[in-house]
Order: sequence, then C-alpha cells, then structure tokens
Amino acid sequence: MSRREKVIGTVADALPQPEGRPVLIAIDGPDASGKTTLRRELAALLRKRGRDVVEASMDDFHHQADHRYRQGRTSARGFWEDSFDHEAFIAKVLDPLGPDGDRVVSLRHHDLASDALLDGVPEFSVRDDVTLLADGLFMQHPGLADRWDAVVWVEAPYSVRFDRMVERDGLPRDPEDPLQRRYFDGQLIYRSEVGPRERALVILDNTDPARPRLLPRAGDQDAPRTALGLRGA
Repeated sequence: MSRREKVIGTVADALPQPEGRPVLIAIDGPDASGKTTLRRELAALLRKRGRDVVEASMDDFHHQADHRYRQGRTSARGFWEDSFDHEAFIAKVLDPLGPDGDRVVSLRHHDLASDALLDGVPEFSVRDDVTLLADGLFMQHPGLADRWDAVVWVEAPYSVRFDRMVERDGLPRDPEDPLQRRYFDGQLIYRSEVGPRERALVILDNTDPARPRLLPRAGDQDAPRTALGLRGA
C-alpha cells in the first residue's frame, strides 16, 4: 500500500457514518490544492467499503459571467462573493439531503465552458444512508457552513498551486498579474473572514500528492490518527 493510499484510508476512517440520514462531507481548500482528486479517491474507497456515495462539485454551480464579474474581472472580493450560486446548490443538493428533504438531487446547474444554465439535468433519488462528498472553493461560505457534518481541508503552498494553475488553467505566469491576484487575494479574504482551515475535521497537506500529510488542527498537538473528533462530539 502506498503512502497516499494509507493517508486516504485514515481520512476515510475519520468521516462520520450515516445513521438513518445522509451524511454531508465538504472537501474545501484553495485553488489547485487537489480537492477533486481527493474526492474521487475517497468516493472509490468508501464504495469499496460498502458505503453508498454521491459526488458533487461546486464547479458545476457557478453563477453566469455577468454575475461573477459584476465587481470587475479582476476583483478579489468579487471572486469570493460572486463566483458560486449557493442558492442553487442548496436547492438541488443540500436541501434534498437535509432533515426534511425528499432525497431527489440534481448535481449540475451551470456549464462553465459555455456559461449556460443547464435545463433538463436528470434528477435521481438517493437512500437515507448516502454519503455526499462535495468539493469546491469556499465550501464554508456562511450560507453553507452549518450544512456540513464534516469538512476536509486540502492545502498546498501557493508556489506549488501557482504552477498547477498556470498549467491547468492557462493563467499568466506572473504572480502579480491582476488575474492571479484575483484568486490569491480572494482566498485571503475567505481565510480572514471565515477561518475555514480552523473549522475542518481533517487537514491534508497535498504539497506532494505521492506523500500527503495529515496536519494537526488548531489546539491539537498530535497529527490526526484514525479516530478524530467529529463536529458536535
């Protein structure tokens, strides 16, 4: 078993179990930290263990461009405040899985490449014992924060993420370019106003994807082990 497989297993061990209702897990963290890859790996492992899992991504719930850029194409605060349609995500994913939900979800709302709102996205029913794994930016936005049973925070240094963003997204290689500053400074606003890292159940250092590390949470002296405190425990 590889180092990464062992760490992913430890993260999976820490996640709460469904007990007669859906369990909602957010995978949060800055751009290009490895959230989507982690979501897929956790989903595969949990399914192998016999858990029913549904996956979602906030990337499928952007606002359209006129809303995303209403504070300016390079606005960091606009990036933080206007990128994602949280109301649509709540209505189509979180409310159906909530206490009074009908368990009928729809996992896409917007296509980023075409900037089109999507009509006719299939809905499907899930069971009460489902585990939702949802990844994306700003997953602990005040409109979402109290919906999660647990949060996994994924991080890597900006120097590492910068190279990933240049290669993946075609962003300018100048870190002071206004587009790069939009994303970096938007994350700073999120960290300052919400403190998402401090709220997470698990903190994963993904600087080297082959050798990820579990980091202690605020107040913890030891790195997380297979049993970690859960929200509300």
